[in-house]
Amino acid sequence: MKIVNKIKNNFYSLRDIWLFISIILGTIVLPLMVKFLPLPRMMQVITPASTKRYNVLCDGSTKEKIIKYTDYILNRNFFIWRDTCLKRSLLLYHFLNKIGVKVRICFGVKYNDTMISKDHKGSLEGHAWLLLNGEIFLERNLEIVKKYKVTYCFPSFQRQVRQERC
Repeated sequence: MKIVNKIKNNFYSLRDIWLFISIILGTIVLPLMVKFLPLPRMMQVITPASTKRYNVLCDGSTKEKIIKYTDYILNRNFFIWRDTCLKRSLLLYHFLNKIGVKVRICFGVKYNDTMISKDHKGSLEGHAWLLLNGEIFLERNLEIVKKYKVTYCFPSFQRQVRQERC
């Protein structure tokens, strides 16, 4: 009975169920893409070519559902559903762009100078996040992101579209 109530409270149509399943499928496919494709090629593959087909989906709540479903799936921390900034950012980038919300994804690094041992003085740490209209978007802690040096953004600044359609 609990499962039925959860479904009633979170899915209002078959389209919502399909969106949820699509995000689950994305969490399965993304690790393979990350492993076997260079980053620029992977970004071209996951970037929707056109949003015309999905304009119907672009009601006020679709963006919120994408965020809610993605966070719910990744926060399960079960098997491949681990909440990493890379997986979360890639999924949100794909699905938000699909409905016309023109977000950009950025990757950055910072030097972690925490001394682990005398031989190993520190390492580089990576992080991925989204930008919307040049502002950090959907990030849980803005101060952490500001510590990273941007190494790659997609689409590049020259190709950036500045309007959000939803």
